This record gives sequence, C-alpha cells and structure tokens, in this order.
Amino acid sequence: MPIKIDVRIIKDEIRPMLAELKKRMGTLLPLMKNVGELALTSIKKNFEEGGRPRKWQRLKPSTIIQKRREGHLGAGILVRHGFLKSATYKAFSDKVIISNRPEAKDYAAIHHFGGKAGRGHKVSIPDRPFMMLQKEDWVEIKRMAGVYLMKK
Repeated sequence: MPIKIDVRIIKDEIRPMLAELKKRMGTLLPLMKNVGELALTSIKKNFEEGGRPRKWQRLKPSTIIQKRREGHLGAGILVRHGFLKSATYKAFSDKVIISNRPEAKDYAAIHHFGGKAGRGHKVSIPDRPFMMLQKEDWVEIKRMAGVYLMKK
C-alpha cells in the first residue's frame, strides 16, 4: 500500500487559501512543484534525524545481531531498504501528491505505520513514520502560497 500525502485535505487552514489561489490564477502548478520539493526535503530530514518530531524506536538487539552477521548494519534500516530515495511527488494544477515509488510500496506502509510482518505475521515492526510533513513545513507552505499570490 503506497503512502500518499494530499495537500488538498491534510490541513484545513490551507485548503481555502489554495482554493482562492486557484480561482485567481487558474493553475497552481508552479506552487505545487515547490511544495513537492519542500516535502521531499522534509522527508529526507526525517531520515537524517531518525524521526521527527519524535525519534524512531531503536532496533532490537536481535535485529542488530542479525544485520551485523549479514553485513548490513551501517546505515539506518529504512535507509538501507531504500526508503530515503523512495519518496517522489507529482504536481498538478490544484494539488501535489507525495508518495513512495512503486518498488517501495510493499514495505513502505509497514515501516511507516508499524504492524505485524514476516512469516505468519509473527514479527512486530514498530512505526517509524517517515512520510510526513512537520509543523514548520505547513508554515512554509502558507508563506510560499502568499509569495506566489503576490507575484501574480
């Protein structure tokens, strides 16, 4: 299951602003591209900091031992599985959708939301939400929308 962020519905206080911008300008495509880039930067920072606003749960000792034996203990587990580079966006005239690339979709949701995995769903995977924007991102999106409106 891919993870998606839809700017149209995530934050109610931004929705009317975007609707007004679209009405006045016809297309918000340049703004939506900027929002997509901001989202990718924020998601990358989520990885760099090991989770925001709260840190992700550390690996269990048994997982550390297993990964050390396999020679995969260097970078964080989500980075090793390619999630850092899996985020992408598609900008439209009235929205931007941030999601994982198809090759990551099988694993993205279980790592983002947590849950049971593995054979017989016996392994508990803690949630490590990485596909999320932070409060400061929403402040920046509002600022970018205002700047875009003033330029038109």
